[in-house]
Amino acid sequence: MTSVVEAVPGTSAVEAAARMRLVDGRLTWASAPPVVLRRTGPRRVHVVAVGGGPLGGDRLRLHVELGPGERLAIRSAAATVVQPGRDPDAAASFEVEAELAAGSALDWHPEPTVVCDGAVWEPSIRLDLAEGTRARVVEQLVLGRNGQAGGRCASTVRASIGDAPVLAATTVLDGADAALTGIGGTGGARSVGSLLVLGDPGPDGEECGDDDEVVWARTPLAGPGSLLTAVGATRAVAGVLAREAAAQSPWW
Repeated sequence: MTSVVEAVPGTSAVEAAARMRLVDGRLTWASAPPVVLRRTGPRRVHVVAVGGGPLGGDRLRLHVELGPGERLAIRSAAATVVQPGRDPDAAASFEVEAELAAGSALDWHPEPTVVCDGAVWEPSIRLDLAEGTRARVVEQLVLGRNGQAGGRCASTVRASIGDAPVLAATTVLDGADAALTGIGGTGGARSVGSLLVLGDPGPDGEECGDDDEVVWARTPLAGPGSLLTAVGATRAVAGVLAREAAAQSPWW
């Protein structure tokens, strides 16, 4: 495994890659600032952001590999705050790729990501699951700090089980776009969250709800799996995601 961190020519941006591998009970990893990995439990790793950011132009990558029957929970030490770089049009990106062998399980649940005014954020996660695996992915996006409208975000998730596509979706948010913040978009809400579950059939049929300051809906997926999406106030969305994740415990 290798660790790479370098400056992007002509900018102050950086490119960094990190990898972790859990096979036969042995966890190994390599990382470089600003993406640093810390083992915080027998089957738990935290992603620690070092040096602030990410900033516009930063290109970050993380590759995760789980061997047969392995279990791993990945968390983040704090919220991610995306800020603009020197080039106002440059996007910051974080590509996560996970490969899960038969019988393994991955629980990806970082803290929320705040997209500040003027920032462009393009995260993506790709899940390649063998048959008989489980994965849970939680994401919460927040438009701006307090008093800000928020920047632009295009968050993509792709998932397959046994080489069969299960989900390919991109969520686009922009606090400065009247259409995306209007009634056809977030309806003025500052936060959007999602809970993707693969390998677990979950409840039958579609579900939806309207709690205090948040609306949510769950859609079943082939594979099996389900996708819950919540839109509303930041704390309310976080509450729905925490409640739904806790309802599935113990994940292992």
